[in-house]
Amino acid sequence: MSNKDEKKDLKQSDPKKDVSKKEAKAAKKDAKKEKKDANQAKIEKLEQKVDEVSDQYLRAEAEMQNMQTRFKRERADIYKYDGQKLATSILPVVDNLERALSTEVTDDAGKQLKQGVELVLSHMNKALSENGIEEIDAEGQKFDPTLCQAVQTVDADDNHPADTVVEVLQKGYKLADRVIRPSMVVVAQ
Repeated sequence: MSNKDEKKDLKQSDPKKDVSKKEAKAAKKDAKKEKKDANQAKIEKLEQKVDEVSDQYLRAEAEMQNMQTRFKRERADIYKYDGQKLATSILPVVDNLERALSTEVTDDAGKQLKQGVELVLSHMNKALSENGIEEIDAEGQKFDPTLCQAVQTVDADDNHPADTVVEVLQKGYKLADRVIRPSMVVVAQ
């Protein structure tokens, strides 16, 4: 064989070798594609986890804000209605002082005692008003079941139309917008 023939033989490669090179190239390409697909799947999975964690974080943040708001509201209510227990304890004392003042006295000792009771009652009323406790004004007003408790009824007349308070038997009190003790009243029917 001549040199030319040998070169021709070299140029014409073995078809089996060409197929295996193509297969190797295709296999390499497939491996890269699989790796890319696997990486893409990992990325999507991680993005999903990030979204979940972000959602959990936002929910936790919202819950904390709700708790702070609820705490502030409860604290404001506690401050607003702080004296309620003390007021309910003092109100019977105020009632008794008012009853004592309604009695008639004739002698000087009784008059002096009555003046002392008036002074104590005025101090008690001042202390109640300074703490936001006010008397419910019900007499002559339209009957309001949220502020008054009807314990007796009388027939309506010209002076007292139906559903109005005729007489207050026991004063009612409220603290801010909360009724501490409803007024015990007689209502015209």
